[in-house]
Amino acid sequence: MASVGTMPRPEPRVGALMIVLAAIAVAALWPSVASLADFWRTTHDYQHGFLVALVSVVWLALVARRRWRERAQPSVAGALLLALLLAGWLVALTANSLIAHQLLLPAITWAAIWAACGWAPARASLAPVAYLYFAMPVWDYALPVLQWLSVFVTETLLHAVGIAARVQEYTVSIPGGTFQIIEGCSGKRYFMVTLAVAVLAAAFNHLRGRRAIVFVLIAGALSLLANWLRIMIVIVAGYLTDMRSYLVAVEHITLGNVIFVMLLAIVFLIARRMAPRAPASGSPATENFPAVPTPAAASPWGAILPLALLALTFAATRARATTSSVDVAPGELPLATSTWQGPLPARAAWAPAFPGAVGERRAAYVSAAGAHPGVVEIYIGTYGAQHQGRELVQYGNTLLAPGPWHRAWPQVTRPLGSSQPELASFEAQSANGARWLLAYLYDVGGWRTNRDALAQLAYGVRSIRRPAPSAIVALAVRCHPDCGAARALASAFWDDMSTQILGMLPSERANR
Repeated sequence: MASVGTMPRPEPRVGALMIVLAAIAVAALWPSVASLADFWRTTHDYQHGFLVALVSVVWLALVARRRWRERAQPSVAGALLLALLLAGWLVALTANSLIAHQLLLPAITWAAIWAACGWAPARASLAPVAYLYFAMPVWDYALPVLQWLSVFVTETLLHAVGIAARVQEYTVSIPGGTFQIIEGCSGKRYFMVTLAVAVLAAAFNHLRGRRAIVFVLIAGALSLLANWLRIMIVIVAGYLTDMRSYLVAVEHITLGNVIFVMLLAIVFLIARRMAPRAPASGSPATENFPAVPTPAAASPWGAILPLALLALTFAATRARATTSSVDVAPGELPLATSTWQGPLPARAAWAPAFPGAVGERRAAYVSAAGAHPGVVEIYIGTYGAQHQGRELVQYGNTLLAPGPWHRAWPQVTRPLGSSQPELASFEAQSANGARWLLAYLYDVGGWRTNRDALAQLAYGVRSIRRPAPSAIVALAVRCHPDCGAARALASAFWDDMSTQILGMLPSERANR
């Protein structure tokens, strides 16, 4: 009997903690959740994302229900992993790396469960949490491979059945017409949805270990075969009817849906056939899900750390979302009247495109004397608080504009200038065939680099508390007749004028 005045110590229970942690993780990482929901709503190939999320939640709830009365055993290793992942998530969020902070959402949720509940519950929750990755845009990286495979297999099969076909990149030409094997024909959606269904079928049918892996691989292979069959049916139908078939002249989406339903039915049938047989005696549920041992009592305070880390992350994201940042424009270009003359009007032949830049400066400087006469074009673009579509480093930004330019592959850069910081330089050819030497440098809060990834990472690290001003400085020199003289001219300009030009940047003015 307990002595008078003493109260039983509360003991954290795994089931309740798993549910609470998942809910808090969703709230703390709300930018990732909101961006994923918007992505699922607007992107056709990922509209199954809401269903995947629902399956993941229900699956995790079933795991939590089974372990409801188990005592939690908080893990120091789990807490360290959680802290590391949250730090990486904050950097990815502030660096506007959408795919990075989205991919960290399930990993952080799982690490929080490990930190608060212990290794055994974390291992049990790994599958339902990781199931979210079937709705992540990471599958887009498989698109080029799947598209190439579709073209290669289609060409091979057409030749095998005696249909003359000419293939150029993603275009298949046959007597009577031409077909485009576009991204939608790559089978990406077939592939990722079939794998998601296969994983769920494996869990439902108690497939484990090597048997589960073999089953999922079979399902993936069948999804590829189904997509190739769909493409072949459409092309052969066009060939036999001189392009007048309903599948060619009207639509073939219905055909794809019918094949996909048949594919899923076959996957479920294979799962049933591969399911382990129930033992002669005993419950199958007991065989596949042994009773969970009850560990010794643990301190209730061990679960507070992961909860506190998630709460601090939520506070940091909310504070940053409400932070107002003054947009910063570059200062005036330096006036040069001796060796260099300028600033003069920039030429239209080179006009970099950096959408969303707060302020831009373009000009030209002329060196009519000295060992390296010529014209140096300069561009400066500055950013304050960066957001999606308004970033220093993003896909839409380019120094190779206007019009289509050509740059040698693989893309190699060389340092330019003897003074620090060095610019990265490369050669390119404009739309009219003229050759240019281009050089560039990124500035993030006063820290400089000529590497895109490092500039984005630096912005993420420096902007956790408040947005850091950033900028790009770029030079361009027309090559006459080769780029050796252009490189010497650009190097001389940067050695002479870099101090004044860098002094225009908002980070320099803020530090004065």
